[in-house]
Amino acid sequence: MGAGTVRAAGLSNVDGAQIRTAYEILGPRLVSVRNRFSPAHLSTRDTLGPCTELGLAFLPWSPLGGISRSAVDDPDAAGPAPDTPCHSPARTRGVSPQQVCLSWQLAQSSVAVPIPGARRPASVRDSAGAAGLHL
Repeated sequence: MGAGTVRAAGLSNVDGAQIRTAYEILGPRLVSVRNRFSPAHLSTRDTLGPCTELGLAFLPWSPLGGISRSAVDDPDAAGPAPDTPCHSPARTRGVSPQQVCLSWQLAQSSVAVPIPGARRPASVRDSAGAAGLHL
């Protein structure tokens, strides 16, 4: 490739029309879209369609946003675990709310690749368990 040539590009915080416009310009050099997306932040859910159709990786930022801390990820937390849409199914399945949240995102599209942050190795292992959880 020559100087000034874009090999691959990604977009962030865009809507479906912007994704399609960028794809018209970049073609297969457009490889990913990074939007905020979680069970508590569904406003970009409509961008999953264009990403899936065009084969673009959908990288949710803040994939656990809105999932409050629970006894699973904060052993020093006082009181019962909160009751959010991810906590109840997690209790039923004996897994963390984070696993339920990430598994739900993975099930939204074959191109969804949530990337949660983690402070502890146990959190990384827990998040990885979402890949094998089927809701």
